[in-house]
Amino acid sequence: MSTTSNQAAPEHTRAGPGQADPAPPADSRRWWALCVIALAQLMVVLDMTIVNIALPHTQRDLHISDADRQWVVTAYTLAFGGLLLLGGRVADLVGRKRTFLIGLVGFGVASALGGAATGAAMLFGARALQGVFAAVLAPSALSLLSTTFSEPRERSRAFGVYGALAGGGSAIGLIAGGVLTEKLDWRWCMYVNVPIAVVAVLGGLALLRDRPSEHAVRRLDIPGVLLGCGGLLAIVYGFSEAESRGWTDSRVLGLLLGGLALLALFVLVEARSPGPLLPLHILTDRNRGGAFLAVALVVIGMFGQFLFLTYFLQVTKGYSPIRTGLAFLPLTAAIVTGSTQVSARLMTRVPTRLLIVPGALIAATGMVLMTRLRVDSDYTSLVLPAELLLGFGMGLVMMPSMNTATSRVAPRDAGVTSATVNTSQQVGGSIGTALLNTIAATATTRYLADHPRQLAVATVHGYTVAIWWAVGVLVLAALVAAALINADPRRQAAGPPPAARAAPAPAPQPAGTGSELRGRVTAVDGSGVPAAALTLIDPAGHQIDQTTTNEDGRYRLAAPRGGDYVLITSATGYQPEAAPVTLGAGAVEFPVRLAGASGLSGTVQLAGARTVVAGALAVLADARGEVVASTTTGADGRYTFDGLPPGDYTLAVSHAGHHPTALPVRLRDQAPAEQDVELTGHAALSGTVRDRTGRPVAHARVALLDPFGIVVDTATTDGSGTYRFVTVCPGDYTVIASGYAPTVGALVVDSAEPVRFDIELGHARL
Repeated sequence: MSTTSNQAAPEHTRAGPGQADPAPPADSRRWWALCVIALAQLMVVLDMTIVNIALPHTQRDLHISDADRQWVVTAYTLAFGGLLLLGGRVADLVGRKRTFLIGLVGFGVASALGGAATGAAMLFGARALQGVFAAVLAPSALSLLSTTFSEPRERSRAFGVYGALAGGGSAIGLIAGGVLTEKLDWRWCMYVNVPIAVVAVLGGLALLRDRPSEHAVRRLDIPGVLLGCGGLLAIVYGFSEAESRGWTDSRVLGLLLGGLALLALFVLVEARSPGPLLPLHILTDRNRGGAFLAVALVVIGMFGQFLFLTYFLQVTKGYSPIRTGLAFLPLTAAIVTGSTQVSARLMTRVPTRLLIVPGALIAATGMVLMTRLRVDSDYTSLVLPAELLLGFGMGLVMMPSMNTATSRVAPRDAGVTSATVNTSQQVGGSIGTALLNTIAATATTRYLADHPRQLAVATVHGYTVAIWWAVGVLVLAALVAAALINADPRRQAAGPPPAARAAPAPAPQPAGTGSELRGRVTAVDGSGVPAAALTLIDPAGHQIDQTTTNEDGRYRLAAPRGGDYVLITSATGYQPEAAPVTLGAGAVEFPVRLAGASGLSGTVQLAGARTVVAGALAVLADARGEVVASTTTGADGRYTFDGLPPGDYTLAVSHAGHHPTALPVRLRDQAPAEQDVELTGHAALSGTVRDRTGRPVAHARVALLDPFGIVVDTATTDGSGTYRFVTVCPGDYTVIASGYAPTVGALVVDSAEPVRFDIELGHARL
């Protein structure tokens, strides 16, 4: 983005002695640009989880086999994780705004194709296409953020928002997927992205301006692309397969070992390439490499919370999808608080490790609490404090880690650096899901071998064993940060970044007693934009002077005489700006502002009926658990939330006579999200309890249990022996009646239609 602001001269250009420049005026365009970037990022993160809850409906509707259904998720994660480095370098090559817009348009088109899928192959292809364009979009969004906000205080606030989204977006995707699938149709988990993409494209066209760096890479490193992307594809796919096949499976081992071999060759090739896909100095920098590792490790540990807490609440405790999603709201709120209220305020005041190390340890403490889970554990006394600790710790870690990973990078490498951050998250998520799920499954199986009739207890035991491993991963993240990251923003503010010091000297200014133009180039939030290129031309288009800003965004240009000129300003990650200026005798102050939103919508339908639900209440809560917006669906069943920052949200949808649904939604930078919701109607279950002579039994106690032995509801028969459960979700159940000797019967509720199930009791009264 670009804007214009008049400030003191940059350190590497001619500066007037002892002259202070006025503070630049406030300009809201940069923060609007942050909203666009956040919208796009939220859309990308959202689609990593939004289809999970809709998967059973999708499988049934498109007749996808059990063996193939994983490809609804895997096709996206493979393309996304495997092509991130390529997407980041393409952004450096052709410009971040251009690739950002291409990614948005492509993602929207792929989402529309997925929503309109008529078969499994079409859906898999659309999901893969979404991943391809997400790999283009995500690095562009983060690099735009990094290059747009360079002033430390502004940068900390912007990355606070981004870090909150990165940490809490998965929960929002789950909530949104459940709400859209339950209220509308699974297809709206895809269609929801289309209007969001449209909004983000319009916002990007209006607010973002960018051009490739003057010293940008001019060709693509084809060997690096083949080796790097091939290695990442193999590793991401290997971890995806490990979850179902096991770690000793030959395919899994082949993929993981082959991926590591390709990446080893990739490093060797990149070390000798004159124009590498991933310059190795990005990885070998102590602080940046430590930040990449910290992000990956924290994401691995974080997935333990999402994975097992979701199972615990829904399967063990019997929470509905919406209630489960709402249960994650405190986690999201804590992430936002830690990121925006603590990290963002302290990032420029303390060494980075003093945020990351305590944050990882606080998150580990929260996970230690989670290891105390039992079948009868209470949400308020155990799960809630664990969520708050984990979320707050993650907020402290994610924002400074991402800031460290992307700061002080030459503009030509901003895209691929941002891609490496996203790759750390993607690979960390794949490892976390596969590794922790495998550990939990193994522990559950071993427990059942000794306690064959305690499935629920065995399942929770498996969760706690895996969570202990997640604790270890988070402690490891703290150790890595303590050992590797020694960045101190207070020192970095004292001098220009390496890229600025290495930049060629600005063109000499014309001698003479002419006019001088000086000022400061700032982002919308007022932070200085370093390494911004400024060119002064006359009305005939001739270049009069050219320079680049210093680390604080200050510049100084000279003209041979007064008159009318045009000042052109551009910087990587900002919208270029052209402004007319009039110079007279002496110096003229001219501030420049470079400008850098998100939304969620979808359709609520009845499950399996494709009948839209009008008047359904949709509530959106942020990562802190605070309700940020609520609305009701229109006659077409549509809901819309506009003006959302990127991040993790919980979408809860409810309607009278239907089972509420909650889904996690992740909104990406500058990418609108589409989340359809299906609501399931309640079935009524009733019957009569009789003794063996056929007489009704009054005051008998009837319990309804789910397949895991969890009591869903209880009832007592009336004087005629009749019992009734009025809100039963479809599924398999066991009915236990007692009053005489207990009687057990199994039944299946497969629709919202009333079900009758009579029970006969025998023997003497108890």
